[in-house]
Formats: sequence, structure tokens, C-alpha cells
Amino acid sequence: MAGVAVSPVLIGRQGEFEALRRALADGRAGLPRAIVIRGEAGIGKTRLVQEAILSLRADAAADDPPVVVATAQCVDGGDGAPPFHALRGLVRDLRAGVGDVLLDSAAASPGVRRTLGVLVPELAESAATVAPESIEPSSDLVSDTIETVVERLSERFHVVVVVEDLHWADALTASFASLLAITLRGRHLSVVLTYRSDEIAGRPALSGVVALEARRDIEHVELARLSGAEVGSQVEAIAPGRFSGADADAIAARSGGVPFFVEELVSLEGEELPGALRDLLLLRYRSASPGARQIVALLSVGGDDVDHDILLRVSGRDRAVLDDGVREALERGLIAVTATGYGFRHALLREAVYGDVLPGERRDAHRVYADALEGAGASFSTLAAVAEHRARAGDVPAAFDATVRCLAQPGSELAPSTTAALWRRLADWWDVVPDAQDRVGGASRMEMLRRAAEYLWHAGDYLEARALVTTALALPGPSDPVERAAALWWLVMCEGWITNRADEVALVEAEGLLTGREEPAARALLALVRSLLGRHDIDALQSAVVIARDAGDPATLAICLTNLAGRFAFEGKLDLAAAAGREAFAVANGAAERHRARMVLADVAFFEGRYEEALQLYAVMLREALDAGRERGHGAVAMLLMGQVLLPLGRVDESAAQARRALQLVVVPLDRSAALRILAEVDLWADRPDAYAEKRRLTRDEMPEVFDVPDEDAGWRRLDLLERLVRISDEHDGRRKLDLLPGALELETVLRTSETQSWVRPWGLPLRAWLVAEADSVQGMDASIDRGVDGVREEAEAVASELEDGGALTPLVACAAAELATDATPPARVTAWRAALAAARDGHGLPIQFAHRARLRLAEALVASGDRAGADAALAELRDQIPATGDTLFARWADELSARAGLGGDPGTRIASLTERESQVLELVARGMTNPQIGRELFISPKTASIHVSSILTKLGVANRTEAAAFAREARP
Repeated sequence: MAGVAVSPVLIGRQGEFEALRRALADGRAGLPRAIVIRGEAGIGKTRLVQEAILSLRADAAADDPPVVVATAQCVDGGDGAPPFHALRGLVRDLRAGVGDVLLDSAAASPGVRRTLGVLVPELAESAATVAPESIEPSSDLVSDTIETVVERLSERFHVVVVVEDLHWADALTASFASLLAITLRGRHLSVVLTYRSDEIAGRPALSGVVALEARRDIEHVELARLSGAEVGSQVEAIAPGRFSGADADAIAARSGGVPFFVEELVSLEGEELPGALRDLLLLRYRSASPGARQIVALLSVGGDDVDHDILLRVSGRDRAVLDDGVREALERGLIAVTATGYGFRHALLREAVYGDVLPGERRDAHRVYADALEGAGASFSTLAAVAEHRARAGDVPAAFDATVRCLAQPGSELAPSTTAALWRRLADWWDVVPDAQDRVGGASRMEMLRRAAEYLWHAGDYLEARALVTTALALPGPSDPVERAAALWWLVMCEGWITNRADEVALVEAEGLLTGREEPAARALLALVRSLLGRHDIDALQSAVVIARDAGDPATLAICLTNLAGRFAFEGKLDLAAAAGREAFAVANGAAERHRARMVLADVAFFEGRYEEALQLYAVMLREALDAGRERGHGAVAMLLMGQVLLPLGRVDESAAQARRALQLVVVPLDRSAALRILAEVDLWADRPDAYAEKRRLTRDEMPEVFDVPDEDAGWRRLDLLERLVRISDEHDGRRKLDLLPGALELETVLRTSETQSWVRPWGLPLRAWLVAEADSVQGMDASIDRGVDGVREEAEAVASELEDGGALTPLVACAAAELATDATPPARVTAWRAALAAARDGHGLPIQFAHRARLRLAEALVASGDRAGADAALAELRDQIPATGDTLFARWADELSARAGLGGDPGTRIASLTERESQVLELVARGMTNPQIGRELFISPKTASIHVSSILTKLGVANRTEAAAFAREARP
């Protein structure tokens, strides 16, 4: 049988080829794209990708970024496959493409380097400089690390990430692929995913990949079988003139239009057509020499990519003899050279050869592989492979021991799904391994299942984790009370994520098992249990802190203190919250505990209006997250918090930048909603109501579940009220303003019911005071509205009273007092607004947007007092501040007030600023009519006439009706 027969040209894929080329060209141009190539085995997915990349390289211009292709080749085995196999290959490709120096530069942080060192052992030297610190298990850490490197390299290179055969992906690789396809972190980036469309359903680990099918922003290309004519073209391209039309038709019928089978059939060279496709694949293998067959058989047992040195040890042959066998296999098109060794030309070939190896031969080969790998090092990945080979060799006790050693190595925390599978294997082998409990250091089978559930929880597979821990709790026979309590704790953790509630029954049982026990581990767990049981009770939480101190476990004490601080904050006891947060930070000995404690301290500063201090703490959180290689997790949270606190500081562009970056990183609906909410508020202050409405619609339509979370719902309710207040403030006609007020009052009522935590009430104070001020101009026109406004006033005054000694929030209270002084004379309002502005300090208490409003309201009061020069000066100062903060809404309002009041203009300009109705009223005022007389003349109420007169006085810059009448007479032509 001849060597591989491949068509020199791509047949029958023009449309699919062009779609892929467009996606690649967009990535090169700085428009990141993801594309999915689907089809059955042998249909030509890999060939299509290879041809498109060759074309991309061929038509590159001199100023195009260099192309770096990094491939993650998934292998059969799922979470039983060697950990990090596919992603290790991807990182090695990046390294080969850019070199060690640029790869290290792209890693940038100690945490990223550490993770890269675990993925690719040859990079571990640089990672060894990182101070060892335990980290929480997380599959996101690996994804985040590689995405960080890819993103930074894509500034200089066109990075093409290819993930092949996703239907075989472990959870770690599947998570990486789906996240990168969604976030597209990079500048010159293309993401190409391939999988067998008939094999992807039914695997929970691939749920994220399946979800990509519903995304309209990711193109999906389905490769169909070739037609008879296309098969004929392929046959002729491979072997010009060798086959008749009838022969080509026979090949088309036998191959079913699958290009890989066409190639194999063309290679038969007159041999009899086999009866089954499996036999067709094996013809090439069986026609090889015995030495080449042995090498190929060993490779099929070793996996997708076998290192040359490992193959040499496994074969037991002289290097020259091995090379001869490898060379023949390469020439026959059975195998191909990989980055570090050899793999099969096509996965179908490996499947067929592995199935052809006799069971006894397979077991012996797996045993030899395990022996060879034992001598290759003691890394997590290597020992996991050893355990797999021992198990397939039928030596379960040896596989058990290798698994135990594997789980003790660094790296298990980076692949929680794989690690969970390893713990579960120990439980499954428990009854067939002698002295299993002694082999794992005295732990029980329940503990094996509990640890498996814990890692599944960290992997986000809460349902499977719950099923495992439930199985653990149902094991027959007596159990250690502490181990059972630990299992109950993880059942509670699972239920919390699945149902958003604590399993009180499990907590009470765990408390009973732990009470009275003196072991430090039992005391620490009891502290956690009581901290959760008493989460609504300060005394109970303080009791849990006492137990945690006694247990002597810093991590548990930090968690209990942070829980206590959170409850203090919920009840508005911010000083006590800060004290508990500071102690939690002082005792924390892990990055996760320090992160949570620092967040509490920053949140307290934010709630108290100490915005600059909060920003500094959030910035430290972000820097630490980046150093640890956790930009997507802790880093994205810090970005959202920074975006939130930058807004009241007036740093609108920075706020929007942080929110946009977080939006690029996060996929959880609640986090995406928070990012969109920040950007929506930016839109409101920047006078972009349509953009605000679009973000509101997007959140409502695509992630409605976020409104079931009270804090997030309240955040959007506040923005809805703000948007309505802007519309009301834009309306100067009393009747139309009256039409908008019921909606505002309804929004305020809904907001009040959603403000379940005392510390959020100050945030609504300036909005409620604003609503009362706007309603004053139409007071008396609708009794039901007047009653509603009275209720809002009472709520605002109650909150302001609570904050009279509010420290940094004093300016907020002063502004609210000025807004609520609707019955004060214009000079008294001027005094109130000057006092509010004098109390404000940058970065403390008063969001800059409400400082802008205070200055605008001061100008209005100055106009009403007849101090036109003072009003002009106030508006000038406001205009000077707005460019730096980006709050262009107030620039428009300042211009409109200036026009209405006729500031800086001649009398004709002031007259021109009046509406048609106001001009009619002014003419009647000039004739000496009272408000009731004007009302009868124009068929309007006296109250409406009064409102028009007040507006006229403001626009003309006069103090009373007499001056207005004189002004009108002087302005007549």
C-alpha cells in the first residue's frame, strides 16, 4: 500500500474556505473573530484550517503583524486524559512562535509565570522565583493565564488560536476555548474551534461549547460530505489519469463522500476493496513491516502525542532501529511529527490501530509506559498519566498509589475537574485495593468523595458535586463525625449555589457533630458552620469568631471576621464593620482571604463617601489580582468596583474604561449587568439617553435573572429614577412636567422597597430631594401627586436626619437640605446652596455630578435673587469643571439656563428666550393684570399663570412684576 495520498488542492470547500479566511483576515486587521468548524470524523476540518492559514500567510503584506499559530489538540479521554495536555501544546506553540524573551514579557506577572510553569515544566525555572502560596482551586486561573499571554502577544503578532477536536476536550480546555471565543481578549486575534458535530452532545464538560451555537456573534461552518462530482475531482487531483469515471463513482459510493476515506481508497493501488471502513484504515498499518507496526501500536497506546525519548524507553529498541521504524511509519502516512515526538496523522487511524492491538499486548504496553513515565519526573501531569496507564494495565493498586502521589503535587488546583476525577477514582477503587485507607494516610472513602465534590464545586459543576457529596453521606456503616460534618458543609456549599439558600438541616446536623470536639480542625469547621447558621445575628457571628480564634486557623478566622464585618455593614454599623475588616486583613494568610477583607474595607469607605480611599483600596485589589494571574476573577470584580467609585469622583472616562474591560472579561450575567449599569450611568450624565435605553433593554432582555438579586435590582432602579428626573428637569411646561411625575413617584416607591440594606439609603437621598424640588413648581395642580411628593419628602428628611453627623456624607446632607427648602426665599436658597458647596470636598461625600447640580441650582437661585453677575460666574465655574468630568448633561443645562435668564445677552435676546405662552403672559403683565385676570384671559388656572410669571421673571432677570412690565415696554420696537 502506498504512502499517504492527499489532494494538492482543497476540493469542494470554497464557501467554507472563504468564511474562514474572512474571519482570519478580520483578526489580522484588529477585529478579533471566533469561528467554529463542525463536521463528522474525516470530513476535512483540520485540512480546511491548514489551508486557510497557509493562504493567510501567503497574502500577508509587509506591514501586517507576523502570524503565530498556537494549537490545542484535544485527545480522547476527557478528564481521564493527561492534565493540561492540549493547553500545554498551545503554550509550546506560542513559545516556538515568539521565543522565550517575548513569552516571558507577555507573562508579565509572577502568578502568570507560576501557572505557565505548571503547564509547561520547561518554563518552571522562571516560575520558581514566585513565593509559594496556596491558592483556591480554579479552572479560570489557567484560562486567564493563557488569555493574558495571548492578549499581550496579539498587540505585536496576529495570534491564531486553534482548538482541535473539542468533542474530546477535558473541562479545563473546553472552558478555555468557550471563554476565549466569547471574550476575544486580544487585538490581532483569531479563534478557530473544531469538533465532530455528532459527538459533542451529552457531555456536561462541553456545555459551554454547546452554548456557543446560540451566539450570533460567532460564525459556525458545517462541513458536509462531498458530492459524487467533488469526489471525482478529489480522486483526479490525487492520482491524475489513474482512475476511470466508474472507478471514481465506486470510490464515491464506498467513501460516502468523506475526504479522508477517499484518500485511503485511492491509496489501495489495486488491492481488494475492504468490507468495512475500519479494515480500510488498518490496511496501511498491516502492510507495514513488523518493526514499524510495533512502533505504531505502541504510539496508539501512548496517546495522541508521545515524546521521542519516552517512545525509545517503551520500545526497548536501539535508537537506530527505532528511527527506522518511525521513518517507515512516517513514509506510509500513518503518523506525523509533533513538537516533541510523534502522533497519528488522523485520530481515526489511532482509534483503529488501538482497537486492533490484542488486549494482552495493550495491557503490557500500558505497563511499560507507566514504568517509563515513572522515571520521567514526579509532576502532577506525569503522575496522572502514570496512574492512567497503571489502571489500563489492570494494576489497580499501583494505579491507586500513583493517583495518591499525583494529588500531592502542585498543579491539582489548576485543573479542578481532572482532580475531582482522580479523587473519585480513589473512591471507586476503594473495595478492590488492599489497605486503601492506610494508602491515603488514614482518610476514609467518604473523604475521597468529599474531596472530589469540593473540586467539582471549584470547577463550577455544582449539581455533580452535590450528587457526589450526597453519595458520600449515604455510605453504609459508621463514619468519623468530623469527616461527616465536612461532607455536610460541602453539601451546604453546593445547595447555596444551586438554590441560593443555606441548607439549615445540614448545618444543624454538622453543628451537632462538631460541638464538644477539641481537635483544631473540628473547631475551625464549627466556626464556619456557626458563622453561616448565625449569618443574620451579630451575637452568633461574634461567637463564631471566638471559636475560630480558639481553633488557631488564620484562614477560618479571617472568613468569620469578614462575615461579621459584612453583617455590621448591612445593619449600618460601618465603624464596627471597618474594625472587623481590618482584623480580618491582619490575620489572613492567603490571597483569597486578604482579597475579601480588603474588599470589605474598601466597601465601607465607599458607603461612607470616602471615595478616594475606596479607590486606592480597589486599585490594590486589582494590582494583586493581576500579579496573581487572576484578571478575569478577582481582577474583574476589582475593575467593576473601581468603575463604580470613579463615577462620583468625576473620572468618567476612567470609569467607563474599567467597566468596558470588565465586560470583555466576565461572562456571568450578574457581573455583566454591573458593568452595563456603570456604562449606562455614564451615558445619563453624558446626555446620551438613547444609549442608556439600549443598555437597559439589553440587560432586561438578555439577563432578566439579575433583577432577582436585590442589590442589582436596586442599582438599576436608581438609574431608572435618575433617567426620569433628567426628563422632568428638561421639561419647562408645567402640564407636561405634571404628566411625568407619577412615573417618577412610582419608581421612587419601587426603589424604596428594594433598599433592604441601611447603608444604601444615602445613595437615594439626592435623587429624592431632586424629585421634591422638581415637583414644587407644579404643587397644587394634582392632589394625589402632592401626597406622593409629601411621602418622598418625609423619607428624604428621615435619611438626612440619620446622617446629620455623617462625617464624609455631610455635603450630601447639605445638598439635600438645599433641595428640600422649596419654600425658602431666593436669597435663603442662595445661602443654602453656597453652604452645600462649601461643605463639599473632592473625593469625599458628594458625588461630583451632584456638586454640578448644586452649582446649577445656585445659579438659578442667584437669577431669582436678581444677582445676574453672580449667576454668570457660577455657570462659568460649572462650565470650567465639566470638560474634566465628562458630565456634558450639565453643560447643556447651563447653556439653557443662561438662555432662559438672558444672562450675558441684550434685552432682545432675553425676550426671544420666552416661549409663545410666556410672551402672551408678559404682555398681559405689562397691561397690569393679576394672575386670576391672566388666567381668565388665556383660559388657564391662576396657579399656571403664576408659574409662567415666575419663569418670565427668571428669564428676564428681573425681581418683580413691575420690573417685568417695564422691561417689556422698553423692549418693544
